Amino acid sequence: MAGAFVDGALKGFEMMERHQARKDNKARLADMDKRNDQRYQDGLDRQAQLDNERVQNRKQDVKFRENQANQNSEYRNKTLEANQQQRQWEQNYKTQQDIWEKDQPAIPLAWQSFRETGQIPEDLNDVLSRNKGMDPRTYMKPEYREAVKGLSTKLDTVIKSGNMAQANSPETIKLFDGVFGDKIKASIGQYDEAVKSKIANVEFAGFVPAEREDGSVALALQVTYENGSKKVKPMTKGRTSEGDDPVMTYTPKELVSTIKTRAMMADMIERPEYWDKMGTEVAANFGRGTKASSSRGSSNDYQKQLNSIQDEMTKALAKIESEGVMVYPDETARTAAKKRVSELYESRVNQLKKAYGVEVSSVEGTDKGVDLEGLSDEELLQQLTGALGAQ
Repeated sequence: MAGAFVDGALKGFEMMERHQARKDNKARLADMDKRNDQRYQDGLDRQAQLDNERVQNRKQDVKFRENQANQNSEYRNKTLEANQQQRQWEQNYKTQQDIWEKDQPAIPLAWQSFRETGQIPEDLNDVLSRNKGMDPRTYMKPEYREAVKGLSTKLDTVIKSGNMAQANSPETIKLFDGVFGDKIKASIGQYDEAVKSKIANVEFAGFVPAEREDGSVALALQVTYENGSKKVKPMTKGRTSEGDDPVMTYTPKELVSTIKTRAMMADMIERPEYWDKMGTEVAANFGRGTKASSSRGSSNDYQKQLNSIQDEMTKALAKIESEGVMVYPDETARTAAKKRVSELYESRVNQLKKAYGVEVSSVEGTDKGVDLEGLSDEELLQQLTGALGAQ
């Protein structure tokens, strides 16, 4: 009996042990499955996170590239616009010269027609509207002819004396403004980006010495804007407000020939016999001045740099003149400021001359006058297009 009981107990114990082992194994397998499921889920979550990060990175990369592209495009557009603005004065100047090249052959025809019929052909009206100083109808006004003669006499005296400062008398300034108003006021209506306003009026304000060895002068213009502001600026080649637009300068002889040309036209209106004498010569000589002007336009690098420095100095001197008593309380202070500017730019000119091996000398005018009576009719006519077309 005892042996059977022991065997039964042993079998029961082994059975329970196997049952517990199966239970433990099942629990272990269940735990492994659970961990595998969690590991798998964690893998899915991680992959989803990585996918989301990649999507966000791609979006940020695309946005960055788009911003870069927009910035590059904006930069290119601004650069192009700046270059276009930088060259605007050159375009304006070339356009002026091109128009003058086309207009000049028509002007003697208009004068001849007016001499014969008292009328201007309709197809030439546009040409003369662009060149009012060359229109015979302009000289039919006695007050204009008197202004031309008065200005010619004034500048004759000034240039013969060699003292250009006398040219800035109120009477001479008023005469010059009236005679050359068609050129001086040509920019009325244009928009000045620097001032943010349209130009309402332009008046001649006087001559500014260009401090060049040929005695050249620039024309100072008082510009009035629609917003009420006023500025004194030198006349430039391109008639723009751009900083690199060169100042238009005239030698004493060019000024004289320009005035004498208009004085000659006034004489042609008042003396028909003189008109008949000059008619053939005008037609024969028209256009020579333009060619001469073109040849003068070609200069070497030294001359270009010299002109650039002298243009800057002319603008600086014009600025001192325009700032008035608010900056310079008296003439002594203004004179001292102008002297400092002249010395500064003279130093730059001397440095440039040394660099190019040119003999160094002071920058001062040497043309002390022009023999007005020495200009023959043919010499005058040969300068006609160059003197008036460059204005």
